Amino acid sequence: MTFVFLGLFIILMGLVVVASLRKPNKLIKLSIHVLGGVVGLWLMDLLLSVFTVEIPINVFTIILVALLGFPGVIVLTALQLIGI
Repeated sequence: MTFVFLGLFIILMGLVVVASLRKPNKLIKLSIHVLGGVVGLWLMDLLLSVFTVEIPINVFTIILVALLGFPGVIVLTALQLIGI
């Protein structure tokens, strides 16, 4: 599973480089938004695992983060920390 997210991170970095070198179209902006949220969810889960707090990565959380981006990761982290 870690290799999947690592691959998505590499794709995200490539899209960010492409977007910075030329004017990005809507598809590149949407891809950066979605991949940024998914990779952010993985990184937040990885960092919080040190404190034994886990954010479940399932279809619901992936869809939520894909729609909201990184703010969705923050919302999921807050909900997990307060125990909802």
